[in-house]
Amino acid sequence: MALILPVLLFACADRDDSGDSPTATATGGQATSVPSGVPGSPTPNGSVGATGPAEFEGARALEHVRVLSEEIGPRVSGTEGEDEAAEYLAQQFRSYGYDVELMDFTFSGDRFNRVGSVQEGDATYEALALVGSASGKLSAPGVWVGVADDAGIGGRDLDGMIAVASRGTIPFAEKYEKAKDAGASALIIVNNASGPVSGDLRREASIPVVAVAGEAETNLKEAAEAGDTITLDAPGGDATEAVNVIARPASGATCTVLVGGHHDTVPAAPGANDNASGTGTIVELARAFAADGTLDPGLCFATFGAEESGLYGSQELANRLQDAGELPEFMVNIDVAGIGNGVAVTATTGLGQQVLEFADELDIEARLAELPANTGSDHASFRQLGVEVVFIWSDGDFPTIHTPEDQFEDIQVEELERVGDLNMKVIEDLVARG
Repeated sequence: MALILPVLLFACADRDDSGDSPTATATGGQATSVPSGVPGSPTPNGSVGATGPAEFEGARALEHVRVLSEEIGPRVSGTEGEDEAAEYLAQQFRSYGYDVELMDFTFSGDRFNRVGSVQEGDATYEALALVGSASGKLSAPGVWVGVADDAGIGGRDLDGMIAVASRGTIPFAEKYEKAKDAGASALIIVNNASGPVSGDLRREASIPVVAVAGEAETNLKEAAEAGDTITLDAPGGDATEAVNVIARPASGATCTVLVGGHHDTVPAAPGANDNASGTGTIVELARAFAADGTLDPGLCFATFGAEESGLYGSQELANRLQDAGELPEFMVNIDVAGIGNGVAVTATTGLGQQVLEFADELDIEARLAELPANTGSDHASFRQLGVEVVFIWSDGDFPTIHTPEDQFEDIQVEELERVGDLNMKVIEDLVARG
C-alpha cells in the first residue's frame, strides 16, 4: 500500500509532502526457482496446465511468498530484483494457461532512484535526493538551522553555505523555500528518528535537497554548528523503467474483472507482507480459477510495479485501458494479506456489504474500513476512473512493513487462507455478474 507515516501499519507508497516514510536503500536479487509443490506447466498448444484443486490453497500462496521475499528479496522498481520477480510471475501465469504480457513503462519522480551521499570528515552517509531536488556535487561550510523554520533561519545570510536541518515541525517544501531564500547552496534534512527518510518537494527546486538517516544527526549537527566543510552529492531525477505483468485468458481478451496487486517493494525490504503476500495470493487465485480446465472469459490478473513510488504501475495500466475503451467493470486489489486474524474491506458503494455477507458465510471476521488520509493502494488508480473496486486486506498489526524486518517467517498461512478464500468468493460473484 501507499505509505506516508513512519508508523502506519499498512499502506505502501509515500504520498505526503513531508516525505515521512522511513526507507533503506540497498537493492539486490538472486536466482529464482519454480516452487516445488506448485505444479503446472504450459502445454505446447497453450492450453491450461494448472493442476490441483479448483479452490484456494494457502500453502501454495505461501510458497510464492517465500520465493518472492527470500529467493528474490527486495523488488524495487527499475532494479534487477523487480525484473526477476516479473519473470517469475509471468512464468507462473503462463504455466496455468494464461496469455501473459510484460508491460514496460517509465515514470519520473522516483524517490527510490535518487541515492547520493553526504560526507563530513571521514564519515560518509547515504543520502536520498528528494523528488524535485536539483542535482549537483558541491563542498561548502555547513550551518545548523534547527528545523529550518523562522526561528532557525529567519534573517540569516546563508550565502554559499550548506544548510543542515532536522526533520519535523514544517513540511520539506517549506524548509527548502526558507533555506533557498536565505541563500543556501544546498539543504540537508536529517531524519528525527532512526533510519533513512525520503520525500517529495512537490516542485522543482533550484538547489540540491537531500535527506539522511537519523544516525547521522550528532556528527552532522556538530560539523554544521562548527562551520566545517561538508560535501554533498545529489543525483539527478532520470526516468525509471518498471514493469507490470498482465495475465489474460486469451490474447487481446477484454478484462471484465481485473484482480491485481503490486509486486514491488521499498529498498532493502524483503517485502514478505508488503506485498509478496498479496502477489502470492493473486498467483494462487489464478491457478485455482484455471484448475477446472477452463479459463473464465473476462477474468484477468495483474501485478504492478512502482506502487511504492506512487501507484505508477496501476495508473499506467488503468490509463491504457481507458484510452482503449476497455476499462474493467470491477477491480479487485490485494495488498498486505499475510498477517492478522481477520480482514478489512474497502469497496465502492454496494459491494462492501456483499463482501461482508460472503465473509459471514465463510466464518471470516471482517469489517468495512477506509485507508487513512494520504494513503492508498492500487485500487485507487481504477476507482478514480469510475471502476467499481474491492480491496480486501489483513486486519492486523504489521509495523515491520517498509523495513528489512518484513520477513517471510512472519507470514501466517491461516491469514493467507482467509484473504484468499474470501477473494475467491468475491471474484466468483463478480465474474457471474459480468
